[in-house]
Amino acid sequence: MKRIGFFIAVLFAITACTSPKEKALKEIKALEQNDSAFSETLMENLKEKYTSFVKEYPDNEASPMFLLKASQQAIALNQANEAIELLSQVAQKYPKTTYAEEAMFLLALTYENNLNDLAKAKEAYELFIKTYPKAELAGEALLAIKNLGKSPEQILEEANGREEEN
Repeated sequence: MKRIGFFIAVLFAITACTSPKEKALKEIKALEQNDSAFSETLMENLKEKYTSFVKEYPDNEASPMFLLKASQQAIALNQANEAIELLSQVAQKYPKTTYAEEAMFLLALTYENNLNDLAKAKEAYELFIKTYPKAELAGEALLAIKNLGKSPEQILEEANGREEEN
């Protein structure tokens, strides 16, 4: 009986020593393991956990990734304006991270596809190309600028016209 009491005391001491940051990371990991893609409530909760963590620990190495993930949740929840804010934060606060490049491209895509703001999309694509001229997605950004405002049928028609010329 004493052994069980000792074990419970040790277990309690270990869990009590968990820092708030470690607790937040565990909560995020637990939410990520749920299949939140089919639950708006879970997606909203996860987005909130990501943004709360970043507010509390802005210098943590996971913060830019969490902002990017929060923006993806916002896009999935049809909260494009919030996604724009989150993506802008990644690019502005964490410009030297690998997440900034992805965030800038996703920012342009969000303007184009979710907000249908073609002027801002073009501006964002151009900034992406200027900032990351050698990025893998730089070619995609150039192509996106060329095709802004065109329907898939128009793009296909132009591509078929070029093939016929060659």
